[in-house]
Amino acid sequence: MSCPQCRGIEEFFDQREAERDLRGYRKNGPSGITSVLLDAIRAEGIDGASLLDVGGGVGAVQHELLASGVSTAVSVDASSAYLAAAKEEAERRGVADRLDQRFGNFVDLAPQLEQADIVTLDKVICCYHDVEQLVRLSSAKAKRIYAVVYPRYNLLLRALPKLAAVYFRLRRSPFRAFVHPTSVVEALVEGNGLRRTFYRKSGFWQVAVFTRA
Repeated sequence: MSCPQCRGIEEFFDQREAERDLRGYRKNGPSGITSVLLDAIRAEGIDGASLLDVGGGVGAVQHELLASGVSTAVSVDASSAYLAAAKEEAERRGVADRLDQRFGNFVDLAPQLEQADIVTLDKVICCYHDVEQLVRLSSAKAKRIYAVVYPRYNLLLRALPKLAAVYFRLRRSPFRAFVHPTSVVEALVEGNGLRRTFYRKSGFWQVAVFTRA
């Protein structure tokens, strides 16, 4: 991958991190904020729907929605270790034949991807530098539902990426974290014809679900 941020994702979210997250998911299920996202999506009706999960990690969103009525899922991730962990869990659950995995930068892969009924980005927007490209291209793929978890935009949280950058520079990692303006994210989604139908704040995070009329 030519994208420095994606190379940083591949390095930072390595096998050790993936194995740790998979153990946590198997023990405790999806995190609290991911559970909020999942419940909001289920409330829209998902039987037989298709899913595109961008930056799905160990696959919590994929596995939970496949178990709740989604027919097929496509997962795109810049971490090969996390894709491997998600595949392992899909095989354990007997749903690997319903999951299509793609490794790489979603922005680069977007032209090759079909639209899906549901598109999800769970804690992904904060891991990508070009919010305009990521949100515009991913929301355009949503036929019915576009659901995201990303950091709230306030003075305190906006300072965190600067502190984190010091840590990553010391590690000689190109990975960076980002807190993008909520107004920018929502304008990009709404520009693709979706409107917000669910919103909730929880600590560091905000959850938003957008639907097409």
